[in-house]
Amino acid sequence: MTPRKLNLQNNSAPDSASVRLVQTAPALGDVARNLEEHHSIIKLAKKDNVRLVVFPELSLTGYFLNDLTEDVAMRRDDERLLDFASATDGIATVVGFVERTRDHRVYNSAAMIENGKIIHIHRKVYLPTYGIFDEGRYVAPGESFEAFETSLGRVGILICEDAWHLASSYLLFLQNVDLMICISASPGRGITQKGEVSSVRAWDAVLEGLSGMFQTYVIYCNRVGVEDGICFFGGSRVFDPFGTVVAKVDGLESAVANATITGGALRRARLFAPMRRDEKPELVLRQLRKILGES
Repeated sequence: MTPRKLNLQNNSAPDSASVRLVQTAPALGDVARNLEEHHSIIKLAKKDNVRLVVFPELSLTGYFLNDLTEDVAMRRDDERLLDFASATDGIATVVGFVERTRDHRVYNSAAMIENGKIIHIHRKVYLPTYGIFDEGRYVAPGESFEAFETSLGRVGILICEDAWHLASSYLLFLQNVDLMICISASPGRGITQKGEVSSVRAWDAVLEGLSGMFQTYVIYCNRVGVEDGICFFGGSRVFDPFGTVVAKVDGLESAVANATITGGALRRARLFAPMRRDEKPELVLRQLRKILGES
């Protein structure tokens, strides 16, 4: 399969698009307050001619919900979500929320909204249930990683822990994504000998590797704030297809990071080293079958 070109149509800057990462501190369990903030942010982004706005994991609810999880869960057709989607007409956005499905399961989900409609929902597959994390107790795991078409190109979404399992990004890479969007609620943990926050250093290493190895833009939006004594470190980043940081915001406060993504960078990276062209998924499939004892 031939890698697809990024399809970025913008009257003021052909073959490019502006992206805004919004590093927020959601109010725990207060969907109405968080939605009000989201509406204000989208309104400002429209004035600034931003094409894509990315919010953190569970941006509509907060993270350490525990027994509040069921209370804040929303169906895809919830009027509050549909009203927000309608307000975003003319701009694309990714938001994090607790999703309730028709079969009464609850998921940690991310919705991609474009042209006033929800066009894709990713359900977090890898639920951290260790240390300070207890997601597996409250939400069900998703079951797939699916790329999808947007006006910004071919997109795949990861939610936090998903990015730490290589198969997640590899599956999106095989589906020819131009953008990997990872939303996160990652706490700051540990200090290196150089005085850096260990989790910041670790995330930078992982995201740089994914963007350079898979020759795609990687957009990472993490939250800030404190919940239940746990501090979220922010550190939102945009990596280009060469693994280079092209926009970032540091610090523990609410802030935004702006970047411009271009089809030209994708083309240069993929001509320089045609990794997708030369990939052998059929070899991986054979080996997996052998490992799993299926052949």
